[in-house]
Amino acid sequence: MRVITFSVFAFLAVFAQAEKRLAGAHVHGLNYVQIISDGSTLQVNYEFPIAQLQEHDEHKDDEHKDDEHKDDEHKDDEHKHEEHEHDEHENVEDIAHLHVELKDMDNILEFIRLPDSAECTQKTINQSVKNVVAGEETNGDSGHKDVLIEALLVCRKPGNITFFDFTPAFEKFADLEEIEVEGVIENRSLSDMVSREKVLSSI
Repeated sequence: MRVITFSVFAFLAVFAQAEKRLAGAHVHGLNYVQIISDGSTLQVNYEFPIAQLQEHDEHKDDEHKDDEHKDDEHKDDEHKHEEHEHDEHENVEDIAHLHVELKDMDNILEFIRLPDSAECTQKTINQSVKNVVAGEETNGDSGHKDVLIEALLVCRKPGNITFFDFTPAFEKFADLEEIEVEGVIENRSLSDMVSREKVLSSI
């Protein structure tokens, strides 16, 4: 119980520090991850700018249009029309679409890969949108906000967790450049920066 309490407070300290940093800098292309490992329990919080999700959707829409072989002039007109609609209805349609997108993000393994030998199973996952400065959950407009994915996993063999692989995140988001990783792994501090050239954070 003492170890669990220490780990929880240590993690909260790390998370609070990350929140303070994010309040001062909202950088596109840069994601943040907080990880805490305590015995068989693994908590992973993954945070990224909401614009990154929107750009991901636009990329998928562009691919879909290419597959349908629409002419360039028609695509330009449609794109302008969509931008106009977006400006008029961002507080309604965009938020509704956002909640659908977030609901689909129901597996933390879409962002981070763990060693198979650790035998980790996701137990819970929560998605929310928060103000960059205030750090509070919000249902307001989608500008200058972050998406926060919080997942709890249970690992049968936690001692086999020797690295965290962020290849899935880089494959998911084409505009993602770096991920800052912070946390507490069995009372040891974790601080690292990963990129497309260095996708593993070893412990």
